[in-house]
Order: sequence, then structure tokens, then C-alpha cells
Amino acid sequence: MYFWKCWRDTRAFFVAFLIIAAAVIPLTALVCNGTGIMQEGFGRDAVVSTFGLLMTVITLGLGAIGAIHEFSDKAVHFLFTKPRSRAYFVWIGWLVGCIEVLGIAVVNLLAGSATLAFYHPGQYLSAFFGALKGFDIAGIFIYGVFVYGQTYALTAVLRSGLKGLGASLGATTGLWAFAAAIWARWRLHLPIPADHIGHLPVALSNAVWILTALLFVFGAQLVVERAEI
Repeated sequence: MYFWKCWRDTRAFFVAFLIIAAAVIPLTALVCNGTGIMQEGFGRDAVVSTFGLLMTVITLGLGAIGAIHEFSDKAVHFLFTKPRSRAYFVWIGWLVGCIEVLGIAVVNLLAGSATLAFYHPGQYLSAFFGALKGFDIAGIFIYGVFVYGQTYALTAVLRSGLKGLGASLGATTGLWAFAAAIWARWRLHLPIPADHIGHLPVALSNAVWILTALLFVFGAQLVVERAEI
């Protein structure tokens, strides 16, 4: 089954980052043991900041690795001779990576929550979720899905993990720089993933960014379907 093939191709990367996601906050707390800063705001800030960093790294990595196994110049000749549509290969590969991103995100948040529970007995939930209101966890995850979709699509189109990763980093950095320039010159806020878009409800704004992430994959599908092998 193709789903399981995609899992086997990416499982080493997934397991490595799953271990990192589970261990990073408890290890940080252990190193800081006795300083008292875990009982203060540092613990909550560390959980959310680590979550954002992990989402950026794993989405870039899985986006490049997940697509390169199937859409490199060598593999694609074999893949496209199978009795399946090219769209099937594009979307199944993307889906496996999305599930892995979600798994790592959940493990990291659970590990952080358990660590805070240890250092804030009896009142950690209110402290933890109170902190999350100041850091848009849903927005961070949607940003990760956006970056993953962009990286996966560019890697599939360019048939190179390094080229796809470089193009994705360049596009993301360029968008940030352009938004900063627009703000500096005209004081206009250009929404970038996953900022709140104008006066749209938060749910609708998030849906727009998710749809944009899916459009990357759909665009890759169109290119792959028309590519010569």
C-alpha cells in the first residue's frame, strides 16, 4: 500500500523529531531545576516558543523529505508507470506528512503540559491555557501546515529536496521582507501566514490560510500530471 511506503520513507525523521518533541521541555526543566524559573512565566513561554520552532523545522524537513522520495528524477520514472493517477501519489504523500506533523505537535504540547503540571501542581491548567491565549497555537499550527504544503509542492515540482527546501525558504523570507517593507513605507499591514486577515472572523481567516496551503499541493498536482517522464 502506497500510504505505508510513504510512512517507511519518512519514519526515521519522524521518530527522531518525536523524541525531540517529547524530551526538549522536560530536559529544559531538569537543567533549570532549583532556579525557580519554571514556576514563573519562563516555563509557559518555553513551551510555546519550542512549539513554534519545532513546527518550522519539521514542516520544512518533512516537506522536502516526503516529496523527494517519490518525485526525484530517478523515482518518478518508476512511480508514474503504476496503475494509479499521479494525483493519488501527490496527495497521499502530502497526507502522510500532515499526519506526522500533527503527531509531533500533539506530543510536544502534551510533554510541555505534563512538565508544567509538575511545576504548577493544582493550577497548571489555568496557567498553561492562560498563556496560550497570548500565543496563537492554532495559528502556529496553521503556519506549519502552510510551510509544509509550500515546501512539499516546490520539492515535487522541482524534483529536488535541496531545491525545494531552498525555494520554500526563499519564498517565506521574501514574503516576510515584502510585508515589512510595505509596513515601513506605507504603514499597511500585509497578512502573512497565519495572521488574522482583515476583519474576517478568526475561523474564516484560518480557513483561508488552510485553503491556500491546499492550493500549493493542488498546483503541484497539476504540474506533476503534465510532466514528462
